[in-house]
Amino acid sequence: MQASTAGQPPATVTTVERFDAFLSTNELTKSQVLEQVDDSFGDPLLIIAAGSVIAGFGNANSDLDLYVIVPDEVASTLPLMAYPKGSRVDVVLHGVDQVARRHEELTTTHWPPPEVGPGDLGTRRQVLDSMSRFGLGLPLTGTHEWSAWQQRLAGELAGWIRSWYAAEAVRKRIAAREFAGRKPLVAALRIGEALAAALERRAVERGEAYFKPKWLGEKLSRLGDREGLAAFELAMCPPCSPDEVPAYLARVGELLDHYLLDVDSSAWRVKLSCARGTDRYAFGGDQLVSRWGLRTVSVPAGGPVDTGTAWTYAVDEDWHPDVAALFAEDLLWLGVECPS
Repeated sequence: MQASTAGQPPATVTTVERFDAFLSTNELTKSQVLEQVDDSFGDPLLIIAAGSVIAGFGNANSDLDLYVIVPDEVASTLPLMAYPKGSRVDVVLHGVDQVARRHEELTTTHWPPPEVGPGDLGTRRQVLDSMSRFGLGLPLTGTHEWSAWQQRLAGELAGWIRSWYAAEAVRKRIAAREFAGRKPLVAALRIGEALAAALERRAVERGEAYFKPKWLGEKLSRLGDREGLAAFELAMCPPCSPDEVPAYLARVGELLDHYLLDVDSSAWRVKLSCARGTDRYAFGGDQLVSRWGLRTVSVPAGGPVDTGTAWTYAVDEDWHPDVAALFAEDLLWLGVECPS
């Protein structure tokens, strides 16, 4: 590995201390960690120490993630596991072109997008995950060009992550609204997820941008956010009885109004489309909609289910009953998009 550290942005003391603590605990040196990076795809242009260890949420058994940019294209970004002195180091290689494409996608598009499909959520989440690891991690070595890129990326991430969580909060809240009259306990789960997304956004605004939802409670604790922690407990403890759901929905709804006050979703649209594995069959005067042959819903023929595979509504607009019935039975996928 011959990459230079010239131009490398200064890391915060805490990330350096966390990395040093990992080395000390596992009796490793920085050089021994860097030796775990394979150079089959060219000499690394940038190596970032990332993951829960560097973010400050790991424990003595946590692995260290190394996110690496190499010149050649890499077929897979699955981690390459190494075990120096019994510790675990996961090396994730990224080709230059792949990183450039992902960065361009984030800088040239907004979220929610003008048009959204079922695969777009997973793709966006994956891009945010990998780019945030590069931007928020600790640079160990890198060329001047890529070290400068990493510093710039670190300053761009918060806005992208905040917009992701804003859209997720609205999306989950819409789902809760539609489940409320049919499956109240599911509605409670969804609105709890909406509140968790809103709290993730709040944490990002206050400086905790690590893109891993399982650490939300720890982020709020580190921020000393007592109000946020109380809301987090509410999100994690939905009611177990349908009778308690209306009050829970109202209480969480008030918090969402508060945390999403600055989110203008008036131009957003709800996008519903048939979930993967969904088929339709005519049966007498009805339309049977089935998914994977495991569940089937009957709706009257002649409605919107006969004539389309996707439907859009305003955020606050009532859905056609046939469409709502399919959604309640997990036959439709729900997204939000912003045409303007």
